[in-house]
Amino acid sequence: MSIINDALKKTEESIQRNLLKEIPVPGKKPKLKTCLIYIAIFVVGIFLSSLLFKIINRKISSFRLSPLHKTAAAPEVKSETEQALPSATPIILPQEQEKPKKSFVLNGIFFSDNSGYALVNNQIIKENDLIDGAKVEKITANTVEINNEGEIITLSTSR
Repeated sequence: MSIINDALKKTEESIQRNLLKEIPVPGKKPKLKTCLIYIAIFVVGIFLSSLLFKIINRKISSFRLSPLHKTAAAPEVKSETEQALPSATPIILPQEQEKPKKSFVLNGIFFSDNSGYALVNNQIIKENDLIDGAKVEKITANTVEINNEGEIITLSTSR
């Protein structure tokens, strides 16, 4: 019987020691190693989230850019002798210039939650959106109507 009592006392003492280790002491600070692990996890999380947002933003930006955009050419620089000579070409005032017609290319139409969306000039649009200064009037299953300065342009799918 004494062997059993001794074993019980030892287990009770070890349980008491373990409980005392787990109870935090009010004046005791957390271990430095634990704090460093939490800080490292926080820093890595911020880094990964910023990297993820940069990748997503880059994909969205590349999707919105139209391949039809052209860069403006640099103006010609004339020498002093060319500037002194009168030119024979007429000067066209801004009021006299014709506005170039805008071209719209319908790439696709899709519907989601009873709302119609279209892919025009590689941009996702819906009704009442503006694209290159023109308002999207109506999107149907096969056509998109665009109001360009009072002129209704109807784009249709190739089907």
